[in-house]
Amino acid sequence: MGTNLLAVVLAALVALLGPCLAEGAPRPQGPVVLTVTGDVGIANRGPLDPPNDRLLETHNARFERAMEFDHAALVALGLHAVSVRYPTWPAGHRFEGPLLRDVLKAAGVTGGVVQPVALDGYAAEIPYADLERWPVILALKSDGRWLPLGGAGPAWVIYPRDDFPELARQDDLKWVWGAFQIRAIREKE
Repeated sequence: MGTNLLAVVLAALVALLGPCLAEGAPRPQGPVVLTVTGDVGIANRGPLDPPNDRLLETHNARFERAMEFDHAALVALGLHAVSVRYPTWPAGHRFEGPLLRDVLKAAGVTGGVVQPVALDGYAAEIPYADLERWPVILALKSDGRWLPLGGAGPAWVIYPRDDFPELARQDDLKWVWGAFQIRAIREKE
């Protein structure tokens, strides 16, 4: 009977932990700067833990699994640079960060709509088609410096408006700064 109990316990552990172990997504070693929630295909953490996820809970995040990134994990996706001079800025800036589509791909998100969420609660809907059409970056640096909390950090969605004339006419509503979470929403069928 001891062998049967052990087999049942092992089967239960595999059922509970199997999806996480199979995905092979490592946990961040440094402080988490971005959490991708919603329709993620790859996860490295379990459900919302209200006592430890206070900021996420404050912004009504609800999830059973998510993908967390620290700076090192985001940098490992490759830094891309884009220079932008926005009409209301006194000068242009050079931003660096991974392509937003690469961040989402690392979380197993390949379509639908994504909603970057800022520390102040602002969120914008970005069709995944935008990310396939343009090299939108999740900026971590501006002019060679890490984006600070209390400034525009930890991350800022930047469209390459100076490189694509059609983007020059768009406003900056999708340029979420202070982004710490991205909600992945499956396309409506």
